[in-house]
Amino acid sequence: HCRLNASAQPEQFVEIGEVLANEKGIKAGDRVRVSSKRGHIDAVAVVTKRIRPLQVNNQTVHQIGIPLHWGFTGATRHGYLTNTLVPFLGDGNTQTPESKSFLVKVEKL
Repeated sequence: HCRLNASAQPEQFVEIGEVLANEKGIKAGDRVRVSSKRGHIDAVAVVTKRIRPLQVNNQTVHQIGIPLHWGFTGATRHGYLTNTLVPFLGDGNTQTPESKSFLVKVEKL
């Protein structure tokens, strides 16, 4: 949340691959809502070539990237905690939170 980073990305964003963005009619800079059964966040879409769809059991699976924490203080516009979306689950074997990956819906606002 320093001024240098805030000048490049002044508000909360969601990184979306080009394929998913085209399917959803989302362009770079559009506002999107990312929702799960637990809640939702609103953010700016950053459309990128870096995130590509995966093929899992002959099905296309899309991924998105969301910064884990977005500031409620600092040089940027205030944002939402990504934890709003995540379930409270933990892996019993590794004692690692399973909230690193979860299902969400992405829609253009």
